[in-house]
Amino acid sequence: MVFPVDISKLVKDERNLFLVQDIGLRSRVLPLFSFNPEADNEQLAGHGTAFRIDPWSRCITAFHVLEDLFEMNNIGPKINLKPNLRLAALEFENHGYGRVSIPDGSWRPLSGSYSFCSIEQQPLKAAQLRNFTELMVLQIRPSTQSEGCMPYFPIDLNRWRPRNSEHVLALGYADLGRSSVGNEEVNQPISQYLYASLGKIIDFEPADGNRTRPWPIMRVDANWPGGMSGGPVFNEAGHVVGVVSTGFKGEGGATAVSFSGWGILERIFGSIDPNNPGWFRCWGMFDSTGKLVRCGQDKAEIEGFGQALGLMDFGMVSVNPVTGEYIRTSIMPSP
Repeated sequence: MVFPVDISKLVKDERNLFLVQDIGLRSRVLPLFSFNPEADNEQLAGHGTAFRIDPWSRCITAFHVLEDLFEMNNIGPKINLKPNLRLAALEFENHGYGRVSIPDGSWRPLSGSYSFCSIEQQPLKAAQLRNFTELMVLQIRPSTQSEGCMPYFPIDLNRWRPRNSEHVLALGYADLGRSSVGNEEVNQPISQYLYASLGKIIDFEPADGNRTRPWPIMRVDANWPGGMSGGPVFNEAGHVVGVVSTGFKGEGGATAVSFSGWGILERIFGSIDPNNPGWFRCWGMFDSTGKLVRCGQDKAEIEGFGQALGLMDFGMVSVNPVTGEYIRTSIMPSP
């Protein structure tokens, strides 16, 4: 198994969760919080987990994690964050766990979001959002740009197929920002720990538009507590193959959105090359010999870079930022 963390070296707690102390994962797996900037006490609310899927700013979480924070835009078929509400991710790239001082720049604001959801309008009733894919793309820019590219997790959209009894590993912030006082759960000062949970696939349901939850579903024998929703689910090759959706105690209590065999994901994830985990479709600028000199998701930025150097060869490319390999393509990256 090539999971991103070696759980054989970790201690399992009473929930069958493994505390992850790998600081290198902190820049890729992010806890999500909301707050009201006009409130006197600035109370934070923990919601769930998001994770980076490209070297720029694109992250993924589960739609239901943030569903209650959005409302319909009266002007058109769009959704916006509710008034007096801010959403941010907490990024501890090189710092400890638990109750620590938050360094400047660690709060990363939401700069954009994208999802497929339907707006249902019934007679004499208020319009409602319908969760159509259980996936939401978030744009969260990193606090620092790493040399080369921002660390991310490779996504496998097409090559892997779930099999019963196969092991998968989920990462997420279990019980994010919650604590028990007597018999009552209460918000507390930020206390967040990253956990890993090993599970075994026991069933798979393909996408079905007639279901209330129409997305492909992996049922997993694992414990994925609240707060882990939105976190990545890895196969034994170490690729992300799904997103934590639900979890409760008991056999088969956990479910994940599966990426397997669902063509709609290419439109949701945008820049990801569906046939090559770790590769991205983006805009590229080439020199006079045809060598790629710069690439990225921002078309205007790449064109401006070329104009400043007098370069004219501009086009689309699929690139592996880690190895530097690339191929020119005619397939346009999605927004």
